[in-house]
Amino acid sequence: PSARFYSSPAGSITFYRGNPDRKISVSLYPYDWLEASIFYSSIKGKTYPGFNQDYKDKGFNLKLRLFQRENMPSLAVGFNDIGGTGYYSSEYLVSSYSVKNYDFHLGAAWGTLNHHDHLKNPFSYISDHFSDRNSDLDQGGQLNSNNFFSGHSFSIFGGINYLLSNNLILGIEYDPTKTPGKVGYKEPSNNYSFG
Repeated sequence: PSARFYSSPAGSITFYRGNPDRKISVSLYPYDWLEASIFYSSIKGKTYPGFNQDYKDKGFNLKLRLFQRENMPSLAVGFNDIGGTGYYSSEYLVSSYSVKNYDFHLGAAWGTLNHHDHLKNPFSYISDHFSDRNSDLDQGGQLNSNNFFSGHSFSIFGGINYLLSNNLILGIEYDPTKTPGKVGYKEPSNNYSFG
């Protein structure tokens, strides 16, 4: 995730075919400070109750810009799978900052983006409610607000993009997605990606 947003109005459709999940998502950018998406996924290796087929899941994602000023880092907050089963449920705070052709992103993540338990959850100092995260949400269909920014810890994520030209960007990122997690992702050899 980053604190970058498309100019409004805009929209996009993404198709992903991976293992073990496949996903289609539709994203809308009605304002330059809001990104909202809906997704539908099929997860191989898990059965759909009452049917002889792969598990199906749908959910909603939301990202809001909290702060943006010229020559200052931008700040955004995001919520993934906010009304779903919790298979992809996560929350994050992320900051982005550009210097010449470089674009830097650094954030803190809870839920499925928190694999490495880097630091103690600071919200647990406010209330014990934030110390525990309910991972048994298989029914879905309701807002999971009790889980927002909860869990005993959080992980750091980040990335750097370098703009070579208007049509070519080089990037490296550190991704702390929980593996195997509820989806059943393969354990990666490392958490770095290059593109």
